[in-house]
Amino acid sequence: MPAPQAAQLQPIAQAALTSAGIKGENAPDLAKALADVTAQALSLFLAQAMVMPGIPASAPPPALSGSTVGPGSLMPPPAGGPVAAQLEPLAQAALTSNGIKGENAPDLAKVIAGALAQGIQLFTTQVKVAPGIAIAGLTTTAPGRLM
Repeated sequence: MPAPQAAQLQPIAQAALTSAGIKGENAPDLAKALADVTAQALSLFLAQAMVMPGIPASAPPPALSGSTVGPGSLMPPPAGGPVAAQLEPLAQAALTSNGIKGENAPDLAKVIAGALAQGIQLFTTQVKVAPGIAIAGLTTTAPGRLM
């Protein structure tokens, strides 16, 4: 499944800004910048995401086929997703391209990147890969699902 596009995220960002009381002529530009960098961060995460080895499985002989019987874990960043340092230039570029400039714009980019990186970190440590991935010949043969 691909990451959501910025256009899909923009109404969500706009609603979040509105519910937080952030208004003004640049609020839509900020929502667009947030949507842009979030879409990029999610794309990076999906490109880097990995399941850690060691999922318990049952594959009795002689066929050596069966399925995983326990949950697996996702690899946390930096190997399993982007970190704040990777996201900060993307956030700065999104802010600049949407007309958000000023002496505090780099600080805002740092905050956005840090929040996205922390969200990805929390996701990778809390979400598990569900048991039941098919195994044949001691190798997984089907995709897994998150739980």
